[in-house]
Amino acid sequence: MRISSAFNGVVVADLEPSGTTGWLSTYIVLGSESVAIVDPGPKSSAEAFAELIDMLDVRRFKKVYIALTHVHIDHAGVTGDLVEILPNALVLVHSRGVKHLVDPSKLWQSSLEVLGENAKLLGEPKPVPQDRIVGLVDRVRIELSGAELVGIPTPGHAPHHVSYLLEPGGLLFAGDSIANYFNGRLYPVTVHPFDSEEYLRSLDSMLKLQPKKIGVAHYGLVDEEPEVFIQRARDKLISWIYHIGSLINSGISKPEDIYQHVLSRDVELAYAKRLEELMPAFRGSTYRVIAGLHSYISRKNRTL
Repeated sequence: MRISSAFNGVVVADLEPSGTTGWLSTYIVLGSESVAIVDPGPKSSAEAFAELIDMLDVRRFKKVYIALTHVHIDHAGVTGDLVEILPNALVLVHSRGVKHLVDPSKLWQSSLEVLGENAKLLGEPKPVPQDRIVGLVDRVRIELSGAELVGIPTPGHAPHHVSYLLEPGGLLFAGDSIANYFNGRLYPVTVHPFDSEEYLRSLDSMLKLQPKKIGVAHYGLVDEEPEVFIQRARDKLISWIYHIGSLINSGISKPEDIYQHVLSRDVELAYAKRLEELMPAFRGSTYRVIAGLHSYISRKNRTL
């Protein structure tokens, strides 16, 4: 487990899920009487999370919020375990994600189909009682005794994605809504069922928030100006769409072949591919983002 302090009472935790270090960041916002846990991670983090709860004395807080950016098992799989050991915790999630927390069987089956052995590595989520869940629809403000967490719908990566802005301080917890970020290299998380139009609108929404700092799930606090980071992600997506569209028009249609073409031209994606060999839970990620964008472009072409 790796713990660091950000600013304004925020703790950044790497619980090293499934033995993978440097892959997933969980953020804990400590107020005077309330605490918010943003993206607690997969089921395989349960034991480490229990230790973290004791370390931070989370049970002393009157209110505990588990703020999920979305329900994918790498972000939310441990939620069912957490509500068992934190009896006063409420789970914040987009209303479209509520059913997958209450009954995670379909989510788990889909995860097995998409992630294969990686899903088993991350672990099968436990159900969350419905009365412990708050379904979010529009922008919502959560008081954290001296701070405020603002939930903003940011679809694109997933239709039920929510990002959270911490005020004061302007720290934006972006989940997967902008990009994966490893040692200064980024790439958009365009896995199926990615939607480019929604993604670009969400980037605009986040720019209007004028965040002072961005924290992503994969991985950590971003070491560049927020508007630059968001613009880089936008530019990367547009270049990928153009490149993949050109390949499809030239007769290259298999996602495996398209992936190899993009990998040979994109040094940031190639860097992430090399990291996959060191991170068990990360393996296959770079292929899935290109396959997801290929699927999106193919669907759009069929409607023209």
